[in-house]
Amino acid sequence: MGEAKEKLQKAKTGFSNATSIVKDVSSMESKIEELKEATPLTHEQLKSWLPHELDDMKRTAFKTGQAGMYKVNSVEGVYKNEDNGREVKITIVDGAGPTGSMMAAGYGMLGNLDMEEEDEQKHRKVVEVGGVKAQQTHYKKRNNTQLMFSYRNRFLATFFGNEIGPEESWKLVKQLKLEALVELAE
Repeated sequence: MGEAKEKLQKAKTGFSNATSIVKDVSSMESKIEELKEATPLTHEQLKSWLPHELDDMKRTAFKTGQAGMYKVNSVEGVYKNEDNGREVKITIVDGAGPTGSMMAAGYGMLGNLDMEEEDEQKHRKVVEVGGVKAQQTHYKKRNNTQLMFSYRNRFLATFFGNEIGPEESWKLVKQLKLEALVELAE
């Protein structure tokens, strides 16, 4: 009897997870349609948003343009502090337009996965910080952190911090003022 109960509970849990995924996909479909029709921010708008400084780090490089072969507008900034070895690379892709909307859907699903894995090298899990769901990976030995998330279902962000732990990474993300991108897009 106990074994049958356990199997029934596992089946219920699996069904519940599948139902949740179907709901997420349905809501994402309408967002994809909305993003397909949206006009992407220009390279100049993205560049003007990119901060010149992030905490004690100065911007040492930037790049705007189409993100590789995907033909979506993006901006990338590199920030460094030579004194302490800290370095941040942030990439923002605008999910507006036909191709961007499909990328936004994929990034959006990242935060909906409930996962966690850990070994001696890294700790990867889905977290929610300040209303943003992200896949967070902390590389333990080097104290590097990578965050991947969708902001407001439109802007796809990848943050990589060298010599920066997860908590500090989120503080730096807050300094980026991502809400200003949303305002530019309105």
